[in-house]
Amino acid sequence: MTSPEPADADIRRRKLLGVGLRADLISRADVARDVSLTVTETGTDLAVVEGFDNLCQDLEVGLTTLRGSDVFNQQFGFLGLSPLTSQTSPVLAREGVRAAVAEFLVSDPRVRQITDVQLDNPMGDPPGRWRRTLAVRVAFNTITGETAAISGVGLASDKSWGAVETTGTGS
Repeated sequence: MTSPEPADADIRRRKLLGVGLRADLISRADVARDVSLTVTETGTDLAVVEGFDNLCQDLEVGLTTLRGSDVFNQQFGFLGLSPLTSQTSPVLAREGVRAAVAEFLVSDPRVRQITDVQLDNPMGDPPGRWRRTLAVRVAFNTITGETAAISGVGLASDKSWGAVETTGTGS
């Protein structure tokens, strides 16, 4: 069996991972997003993201949206704040966030397998040093065979709220 031509692979990736409107962060201090415009030969149009970039943008939005806050889809969003507010044990809260990240990613049919979920250990900080951040990094495989890693999701120590770093490699 021969490997598909690059153009065929791009078409396949676009079909499997989708196309959506580009939604950039409005401010580095908030999770609000707005659609973007692009100038084309025929005028101005809405900018789109497709394939792998669309999947990553969708995951970014979902990981910074509180579950139940979307009036059009009450099942969409992230349950990571619940363990942070309901657990008195930092270890249990940390594991609850880890589980919530994994639960959100597996709910997306474009994510084939989660390969790693890492959270930093705020308990390892020197005594007397307090922080209110939790760095999250998750690696996964997509249904197209690409490997991706996202980190940040608004909980990371040096990221703006809502900023997510993504890395990906082809299959």
